[in-house]
Amino acid sequence: MIGVNSFMFLIFFACLLPISIWLGRAMLEGEIRLFKGALEEKEGLLFGPSRRLKKIRHEKAYLEKKLTDLSGLYTITKEMSFSLRFSELFKLLKNFLTENFRFEGFKIVFFKYDNIERHIDRVYEISAASEGYVKLGGVLDGIAGSAAKSKKHVFLERHEDLFNFDFPPSLKNILAIPLMARRKAIAVILIENTNPDNRDKFLILAPQVAMQIERIGLFADVEKLSITDGLTGTFLRRYFLLRFKKEVVRVRECNTNVSFIMADLDNFKNTNDHFGHLVGDVVLKEIAGILKANVREIDLVARFGGEEFCILLPEADKVGAHAVAERIRKAVAGHTIKAYDESLRITLSMGISCLPEDANNLDELIENADKALYEAKRQGRNRVCLAE
Repeated sequence: MIGVNSFMFLIFFACLLPISIWLGRAMLEGEIRLFKGALEEKEGLLFGPSRRLKKIRHEKAYLEKKLTDLSGLYTITKEMSFSLRFSELFKLLKNFLTENFRFEGFKIVFFKYDNIERHIDRVYEISAASEGYVKLGGVLDGIAGSAAKSKKHVFLERHEDLFNFDFPPSLKNILAIPLMARRKAIAVILIENTNPDNRDKFLILAPQVAMQIERIGLFADVEKLSITDGLTGTFLRRYFLLRFKKEVVRVRECNTNVSFIMADLDNFKNTNDHFGHLVGDVVLKEIAGILKANVREIDLVARFGGEEFCILLPEADKVGAHAVAERIRKAVAGHTIKAYDESLRITLSMGISCLPEDANNLDELIENADKALYEAKRQGRNRVCLAE
């Protein structure tokens, strides 16, 4: 039989055993945690630099890409600054965009303003397959107008209901960026089906494009003022003679001909004296408009001085030039000019000479046309005479 002491010992041992097991487990778990910590420390020492190196390489690749993008944007900005024609700007943009961006359509919607009213003037499209002026309508028209009105860029996708636009099936997304100058939208860029990641790059490029469009427009205005008459919109005599000289050279090289018409308003001094110079200015503008409306696109109309106009007709012989002059004479004689409170009629006298038939050089050509004009005046005005 078990003694009392032995029984008490067994009871004590039975109570102590769970505590011992718990303490053993606690110690074991502590050892495991210490081991894991040591292992992680060793792994950190072993693999930490590798992970940090991988992260550094990833960040380096990202920064290098950003640097490449910014360098490309800087380069195209610098190249655009040398453009003086829209054709040059569009060519640079097409090359840059197709090499650096993913998109299906890139349109520049140009606006013109009548006082405060904004209208679409023209639309130029750049795509991988083609480029040129196109018509704009429907959804794109509305998006361009909204961006110009808000003066903020918008990015629309098919699933968004930001604006109530009916997207065509082919249009997955569109980025619209207004091009601002002098606090108004001079144009809007529309980029169709582009990668959303390109948005920031387009936003950086847009102000530079706006600056160049404004610059080219100003250059065109200055150039136009330097070669056109401010009142009539016809070419100035200096520019006309420069083009005339080149045409004379071409006539000799190509063995063709060119005709020259000298036109003078009949009794214009009396018109000025009777109605005043303001009415006289309206008369000159109206006559200039009739002249330009009755010649070909390749012909040049210029204000030679005072009430005298001249017309250059490349590759036109005397018969063709006479037909043009008669058409102009009849159009002017049959036209009623309304100037302020006055309504009046005026007529033209014209002289024609042709190279090489009537002259050997430019000076002789002009002189003979002037003699023919004088003969038309002598015969009673409102008529066309040919050089002899």
